Amino acid sequence: SQEEKLQKAALKAEAAELKKLEREKQKWEKGKLALKSIVAQLDAKVVEQASVGGHLLSRFAEKGLTYHITSHPIERSIMWSMSVPEHLAQLSIQEQDVRYILFIYEAEEFCNLVTSESLIKHVCKVRSQYPSYTVCYLTNKLMAYINKREKELYKNPESGSSWVRPPIEEMLAKLTTHFDKVYYRHCRDEAEVAEHVVGLTSSLASCQYRKKLTRLSVNANGSAVPKDFIDKNLIKKSPWLKALVAIPKVQPRFAVAIWKKYPTMRSLLSIYMDPTKTVHEKEFLLANLTVEGVTGADRRVGEICSKRVYRIMMAESGSIKTDDVEDGADYFQR
Repeated sequence: SQEEKLQKAALKAEAAELKKLEREKQKWEKGKLALKSIVAQLDAKVVEQASVGGHLLSRFAEKGLTYHITSHPIERSIMWSMSVPEHLAQLSIQEQDVRYILFIYEAEEFCNLVTSESLIKHVCKVRSQYPSYTVCYLTNKLMAYINKREKELYKNPESGSSWVRPPIEEMLAKLTTHFDKVYYRHCRDEAEVAEHVVGLTSSLASCQYRKKLTRLSVNANGSAVPKDFIDKNLIKKSPWLKALVAIPKVQPRFAVAIWKKYPTMRSLLSIYMDPTKTVHEKEFLLANLTVEGVTGADRRVGEICSKRVYRIMMAESGSIKTDDVEDGADYFQR
């Protein structure tokens, strides 16, 4: 009947809509909507800085990034949030804050902050209000301003100026040594300030969805393998080869030579754990394995690499430094 046909069509349309929503949700979860979703919350004091504000808003518009001008509890700051697209709001996806706060200061204002010894107090105030946030202080034309004032003083020492160079370097060093996740950035001019803020906005958007790097992914997912290495794809596909390359100073060609003789971690560990073999035999087990495509003395894996692989794979403490293990710490000191 006509009614049944209409009902089927309605159900079909509903299913198609749900499928479309699910695809959009997957895009959101993978970060493909990140740049459209990130919103920069600009404190009014930042925009009111005539030189910086204009450049900043123009650059945001050029890049098609969203910003709101608002009033923050701590002025001169920029904060960010990830807004949920309207069509995904019904899926109960929560808007999330980005835990990063940036302060923008003109040169003279930043110098006054340092001279009055208020910078550290300011950091403490930010820390108490936003305890888990990364904090960054960005300055505009700071070094040019200081150089200009010093030249004026040098050329005309009798001018009666009471200006004294503020201890900028000492104070910034203190930020680094006394606080965690507190940074600073000096920009040459307003254009560089705007470029930095816009670039930072893009990075903060994408990093919300980036997989957290582990030591294994940093050292073995190709970054430690030379671009011209012939078996690069082979290493990327094999967790066992990745683990071997992640051992410091084990070159990819050595890893491949070990893999060809011992295709799994279990096959190598079964020998390392054999009680009938001496530690000396195990340490030099890999030394004479042949490295393909190499001539001369480098055709062998060698004693140093063989010993390193054995000691690190058989070390009992996971927190000990690899160099210490190689030098005989941990299990081998006893």
